[in-house]
Amino acid sequence: MILFYIITFVLLLICELGYFRIARYYRIGDKVTPRSSHRRYCLTGGGIIFIIAAIIFYIYNSSPLPATFGSMLIGAGILAVVSFADDIRNLSPGIRLIIQSIIVSVAFSYILQWGYLDIFIIVLVCGVGLINAYNFMDGINGITAGYSLVTLGTLYYCFYNTPGVPLDFIGALIIAVGIFAFFNYRKKAVCFAGDIGSIVMGFFILYLIIELIWIRNNATSIVFLLVYGVDTVYTIFQRLFMGENILLPHRHHLYQVFANQWRIPHYVISTGYASAQLFINIIYFLIPEEFQWTYVIIVTMLLSAIYFVAKRSARSLRH
Repeated sequence: MILFYIITFVLLLICELGYFRIARYYRIGDKVTPRSSHRRYCLTGGGIIFIIAAIIFYIYNSSPLPATFGSMLIGAGILAVVSFADDIRNLSPGIRLIIQSIIVSVAFSYILQWGYLDIFIIVLVCGVGLINAYNFMDGINGITAGYSLVTLGTLYYCFYNTPGVPLDFIGALIIAVGIFAFFNYRKKAVCFAGDIGSIVMGFFILYLIIELIWIRNNATSIVFLLVYGVDTVYTIFQRLFMGENILLPHRHHLYQVFANQWRIPHYVISTGYASAQLFINIIYFLIPEEFQWTYVIIVTMLLSAIYFVAKRSARSLRH
């Protein structure tokens, strides 16, 4: 296991540095726009090593894998290609949404084989939502890296005591995020994850969460994503109320308000989001199982209150 992690680290670091050379040569970067939260041109697509980490694991692994893993990895590969194309040349949001829906449908079609049509529809809608939420939230330095490290670390702990998903797969992803964090989780980021990073990572986490829920027959694991979830869902409702296209870039997320109106440094906001989710996760493991749903409801209400108070305060600042 240690040898695998060492090899994975070296290969991913080489791939990341090699990608930087390619990205600089072909000018694959994120330009500053009125809706951006960054103030200078920066390379994008650094999250390409997330899909590479999964491929390295698949090639290196010699033990039997879950039947669902192969279709998941193929879907992630397709998402990576489409998302990278979007990083280079903007694709239609509708096309991206259709492709994501097809991939999620195929990856979790086994739910239909068991006759659970209602559950399949919920997974499809929430799954596509989670993938896009991960992409929407990738707007400031360190937020994808910090939040992903907390979420993947939590899932590693969960599967350490629950057979199902290979731990080395999660470990490889943690290494990839750690390398990316070195170049992104700083005051002046060297690169951004890009759609190829955020979309693929969102899909991987979707797969891991669904597998955990399926194995444990306990959906309270959604608490591991509540910080992102509350910010995303309420912001979507706000934009719908304002008559905006929810698939287009904007600056209405709470983390964007903190960065652009309150002028809080990006790495401070990112650390706050990751720390809040880590604290929520730790408490979750300390409470008895019969109180877990109550805990999910309480956390949702508290995060909702924080969201609305912060947004109201931000409006007061503007006036």
